[in-house]
Amino acid sequence: MTNSETHFLRPPILPFELRYSNNSNACYKKHSHPEFSIGVVDSGVSEYINQNSKQEISIGSTVIINPETVHSCNPKLRTKWSYKMLFVEPDWLTQLQTSISGIKHTKFQPFQKHHSRCPTLYQNFQSLAKIIIENESPLLVEESAITFFSTLILKECKTKPPRHIIPKQATHLAYQYISDNIDKNISISEIAKESGLSHFYLIHSFKKQYGITPHAYQMMMKINKAKTLLKKGNDIASIATDLGFTDQSHFHRHFKSIVAVTPKKYKYHL
Repeated sequence: MTNSETHFLRPPILPFELRYSNNSNACYKKHSHPEFSIGVVDSGVSEYINQNSKQEISIGSTVIINPETVHSCNPKLRTKWSYKMLFVEPDWLTQLQTSISGIKHTKFQPFQKHHSRCPTLYQNFQSLAKIIIENESPLLVEESAITFFSTLILKECKTKPPRHIIPKQATHLAYQYISDNIDKNISISEIAKESGLSHFYLIHSFKKQYGITPHAYQMMMKINKAKTLLKKGNDIASIATDLGFTDQSHFHRHFKSIVAVTPKKYKYHL
């Protein structure tokens, strides 16, 4: 019986590694690793062991594994399964935990749950994995990761995080920085540094003040500029490159999602 190929993706903007495999019969001994990991079952049934806990998991299951925790996850005997697993450096999560709680954490705070059947968590993980696999813009990858893990951390909080009053000027600085760099692949980290806000509160306050996320705002501005260039007769491929899109199909997809027609149709049917 041949194992399916396992894919490894490491987005350059984040200390992450995404592994995914379809119809796999590969088995792993009990092990641990320094990274935090979270993953989902796409198909099949697996036996999941987390320390002294053992259970069967299947499609819709999300597993949560703290760093250095002994675990294993293997398909049932003579069967195959499909899965996605995301490995995250604990220091990155520790910084996010500090940002949300307002408490300076010197080390990663372990999650209490190690398994979930929550449909929302499962779908949110799938959405994040899809963005990483499709090699979306660095801003969207980072924004999506921060949003996903912030939600996960907030669910673990026994008390509500402290209420921060964000000065509108700080959020406006973020808005202005994005406006000034719409043709560049900027990151949440760069915007946060410019505005003086933490990664979590940057996304939260930006959406609250402007009604959309930093990435959505940047994409809207990119498309508005693309429309102007198309009206001038500029080449579609050149526009995609000049505005920092990953490729022409990436430009095409986002243009159509906002304008409801393709760049080509917009250019020749004004």
